[in-house]
Amino acid sequence: MNSTIERYINSSKYSVDNFFQDDRWLYHLKINNYQVVTIIWNLFLIVVPFVMCYLLIKYWQKNGLRTIGQKLMAVLLFLFWLLFIPNTAYIISEVRHLIDYCPRDAKFQVCEQNAWMSLFFFTYSAIGWVTFVLLINQMKNLIKNIFGKLIANLFIFLIIPIIALGFLIGLLNRWNSWEIFIYPVALYKNLMLYFTESGNLLNLMIFSIFLYILYFSGNYLFKNRLN
Repeated sequence: MNSTIERYINSSKYSVDNFFQDDRWLYHLKINNYQVVTIIWNLFLIVVPFVMCYLLIKYWQKNGLRTIGQKLMAVLLFLFWLLFIPNTAYIISEVRHLIDYCPRDAKFQVCEQNAWMSLFFFTYSAIGWVTFVLLINQMKNLIKNIFGKLIANLFIFLIIPIIALGFLIGLLNRWNSWEIFIYPVALYKNLMLYFTESGNLLNLMIFSIFLYILYFSGNYLFKNRLN
């Protein structure tokens, strides 16, 4: 069975690929044609959901979310957390920049001058994996304290496909998190392709499965160290 895929690529001036076009020297620093400034930016982005959840925790501890206004503020903080949490999974995929890190005729597909890139990109991607587990558990623990263990466990199973969807539209369609406020209609239409095109839906399902594996295996390996 052939799976159809309609791939929309964001070409706006705010897209991922246009974001770091600059003539300054920092933007010319690259590792296997991968900008170092992008690494710095991606690491900064994974701090945002940590801060959002931390603020949400403090807000709940202070106010208890008793009034409608307090509940709306909590929802707003959660939505900002949700917008940026897919960046952790995105970093996991950055190991793909190992492709062609050596000449094709290199013996055993390893070259002396770039052998270090194997561990560099693996470590970079591993940071994404660890923070992926850490940040989900941070929010899970808050939900557990507010709503109970059952809702917290349900949250894990619901949030990972959503993260996978955000991951895919960043990786394949080149959307930034904040563009939902700039191009909401275009982004919505792009999102719908993952539920109407069989190839896109298959991608979403497979990505979700692997993110479940990464989360539960990481949660087991790290045990309570990331809670």
